[in-house]
Amino acid sequence: MDKLRLVLVGVEGAVNLGMVARLADNFAVEELYLVKPGASLEEALEYAARSARRLLSATIVDTLDEALRDVNLSICTSALASNEDILRVPVSPSEAATIASSSPGTVALVMGRESVGLTREELGMCTLLSTIEANPAYPVLNLANATAIMLYELYKVRGKPHYKLEPADPKIVGLVESYARALARQLVHDEKRVEDISLALRRIAAKNIASKREVECLLMLLSKACRKIGECRVEVHPSI
Repeated sequence: MDKLRLVLVGVEGAVNLGMVARLADNFAVEELYLVKPGASLEEALEYAARSARRLLSATIVDTLDEALRDVNLSICTSALASNEDILRVPVSPSEAATIASSSPGTVALVMGRESVGLTREELGMCTLLSTIEANPAYPVLNLANATAIMLYELYKVRGKPHYKLEPADPKIVGLVESYARALARQLVHDEKRVEDISLALRRIAAKNIASKREVECLLMLLSKACRKIGECRVEVHPSI
């Protein structure tokens, strides 16, 4: 996916339109297309906040066919899914994003009207149909909320988070395992359980806790507990 185009078909509410403009900036959408918008763009500017320029620079067209020109892959969305109606056999948002990630050129995400969604003709213009899993008793999501979920999944396969976690040093992870083993030997008195505990702590430190700072806090707790007991024999692996 080289470029992401967000297409809103017949958007009816100014609040939703303004919020979607903000989402386009949140998730680095390159192009915003509006197909025959029913909402007032002027009113929507009040809800777009710092993304007002998104609305002012949006491409407005009369048909979905125009909005999909030069698009290599298009993803339509609908709250209605069916295994019997081939037009409505869906993929999940994460599956759609995975497929989009390997598609060259421009990928379009097509969101329908708040009241009636996309017509069958419009659904038929798209490559994929995606449905967001929700409570069967009330599966219809607000337009802006549904757009946020879809854009988030697409962003995950092509973007970078606005923060950066520093991974734990392998040596620190090794020390966590060593202290865990030493503590377990004092408290459990079963060598198999000792090894299980030390392995579990190593995996937690290396896999489930991604932050260097968090692993260092875990190491500090284990080392202080060892000192408190006073009889821990910490065997550090030669590679540490």
